[in-house]
Amino acid sequence: MLNSVILVFANKQDMRSYVSPREVCEGLGLLDLKNRKWHIQGTCALQGDGLYEGLDWLSSTLTEVRAAGYSSVGPSF
Repeated sequence: MLNSVILVFANKQDMRSYVSPREVCEGLGLLDLKNRKWHIQGTCALQGDGLYEGLDWLSSTLTEVRAAGYSSVGPSF
């Protein structure tokens, strides 16, 4: 999985006691990933909020990676 592109959906953002995307990021240790491009997207699956935005990021990132022939590194909030 070296140089993998990672998309994380932080679901349930409509709930009162939701965990923010930042907290999910910290809990998963995403900031420590140095050899991957990743993105965390807050979502509410019931309403569809954030789903298209996350998939758009994934699509454009995979296109960039394929064109460049490698994966770049860093967080995207």
